[in-house]
Amino acid sequence: MIKAISTYALPRLSAGALFTFSASLVALGCPADSGTSTGTETETGTDTGTDAGTETAGPTTVDPSETGGLTTSTTIDPTTAGPTSTTEDETTTTTEATTVDTTTTEATTVDTTSAETTTTTGVVEETTTTGTDTTDTTTGETTTEDTTTGGPIKPEDCEELPIFGVELLSQQEHQLESAGPVPLVRTPAGQASITADPALFDLLRILFDGDLGVGVHALDPDPNHAVPNNVQLYVPISNAAVVYQEDLAMNAYTKVFTAVAGELEIFDLVTPHQTHGRVRHVELREMVKVGDLLEPVMGGACYWIEEAEYDVRRPSGCAPFTDDACAAEQFCMPVNAIGSDGVCVTGGAKVEGETCALVDPNGWDSDCGLGLRCVDFGDGHECGQVCDVLSDAPGCPAGTHCGGGYNMCLPEALLQNSGIDPAPLGEPCVDNPAALYCGGEGRPGHCYDDDGNDGPLVSTCLPFLPAQSQCEAPQVAGYVAYKAGIDRSTLWCLTP
Repeated sequence: MIKAISTYALPRLSAGALFTFSASLVALGCPADSGTSTGTETETGTDTGTDAGTETAGPTTVDPSETGGLTTSTTIDPTTAGPTSTTEDETTTTTEATTVDTTTTEATTVDTTSAETTTTTGVVEETTTTGTDTTDTTTGETTTEDTTTGGPIKPEDCEELPIFGVELLSQQEHQLESAGPVPLVRTPAGQASITADPALFDLLRILFDGDLGVGVHALDPDPNHAVPNNVQLYVPISNAAVVYQEDLAMNAYTKVFTAVAGELEIFDLVTPHQTHGRVRHVELREMVKVGDLLEPVMGGACYWIEEAEYDVRRPSGCAPFTDDACAAEQFCMPVNAIGSDGVCVTGGAKVEGETCALVDPNGWDSDCGLGLRCVDFGDGHECGQVCDVLSDAPGCPAGTHCGGGYNMCLPEALLQNSGIDPAPLGEPCVDNPAALYCGGEGRPGHCYDDDGNDGPLVSTCLPFLPAQSQCEAPQVAGYVAYKAGIDRSTLWCLTP
């Protein structure tokens, strides 16, 4: 979370919070434990054994606002600009992100002292798949009577995955203020190898679409829907999926398994990131990358999860910007950049612009009036107005813009170096086609040219979205990485 934002850089390099427009999925919803920017998070492992630092691809743009610039090295760490971000049980499962993926098709530079990344916007390399298979095969409709392919009975060649007693966390519980492109439930970073080398580490993830509701959902059997290759897909498109990565060594997992059968049942949902549910009858098959795609390993290993229940609802959890989300004396404070997850906080009598103090550096309770967030923009903490980036009428005062990763009305003067275009959603960005902010007084968005500089399309103001399923084929979702890359909950649609 933020603790302070340097005023030295803000007037020159935008306001409030770093974010990277990226069509890639770094860590598949498992941001760096170290809280650094995109790059070498070793929890990714999505290349099934390849270097975990080679997983970003796709059109990318950067707002250097949070740390104060692409070339300035005198500003603070972007993860210390609000309540202090902490992670549970740090281990060697991640590395410091001082480089960016070398496979991206864009020109890239990094400020290694502030974990900032900048790339020039461009088009993705040739693609042949658009991820439009979102019917029965993407939701994992399987025949439950087929005991050889993963019905309710464990196949003979599958070994029981011994996860009884293993703690399951939400991404927010794993690291405060972090969020993946899709909601997920995961084992802790310090989870020792479940099945093989006890000196190494494993990662089990249950992931699902941000619009998924209460009920029983078949797991998607297609491994490439769960583990994007950053060529055709950049964010998981599975309705629900389970991924198990085994034995982290030399910044890569030795093996990856995806569910080819099974189901996710959600019993209760506070927000997409705070649910109570279980997976059962999960058949995890070993996969290997062939070209750009994952394929089953002939004669490969298989693991079985009979049932695993989880509960990642938080005691103060709430759905932001909804009626009666909290008690009358509390406010539902967004804790992810898209504003789809929140916690109830207490407030005081301070008004916008007044100096303020956080009750706890690891939370958002403060002496600001309800509806205000206490943030330090360099001259000490002061109260700022919270706004909804998904609203058609965010209600920010004249001269401010809603966004910045912390759902706040930020002064436009602090965003000028990142660019603001007055175009409303769906309209061309004429004044500044490369602007990172647009939408005018309506719903916030960003300017993007979907076919690159050489195509017939023009840069257009595009909306932010909370769920990849809201992208209509042939478009797929990319994400916006806020807070030095640990919050990837803000999605947007592009043509791969």
